[in-house]
Amino acid sequence: MILIEFECGGHRFALPLASTRRVIPTAQPTPLPGAPEIVLGVINLGGEVAIIVNFYRRVGLPFSGIEVSQQLLLVDIAGICVGLVVDRVVGIFSHEMNDQPAIPEQFAGADFVQAIRQLDDGLCIICNPEKFLLDDEIISIGHALDQISHVEH
Repeated sequence: MILIEFECGGHRFALPLASTRRVIPTAQPTPLPGAPEIVLGVINLGGEVAIIVNFYRRVGLPFSGIEVSQQLLLVDIAGICVGLVVDRVVGIFSHEMNDQPAIPEQFAGADFVQAIRQLDDGLCIICNPEKFLLDDEIISIGHALDQISHVEH
């Protein structure tokens, strides 16, 4: 599996490259009324709306707001363009899903953790983007997007 690796709050994470659209500089999102708390807002990507999600919150890390030095990792999740706020993208690597180290206790109950990669200086948490958002969050995001599309028309 080919993965894109990124840092967030001093930890390393990765997602399948196939679910990744691109990496862009951070932008301050416009609030999205009715969206779940995990959503920081939306940005316009040349006519397409991207939902900006607080990756820090999802993985249980402290978050003090979007900073200029951070990046948005744009991924497809349940047919929605989602921007994950991350510290920086590290690179791309290939990983075989065998002989996995134990999942760190901090992430043990997280459904989105798919595997672990041992690094020379620690661990990389490999995430399944399809399990990153909860079903009720996806429904709430859909309703919130419907509301803004009705306002625009």
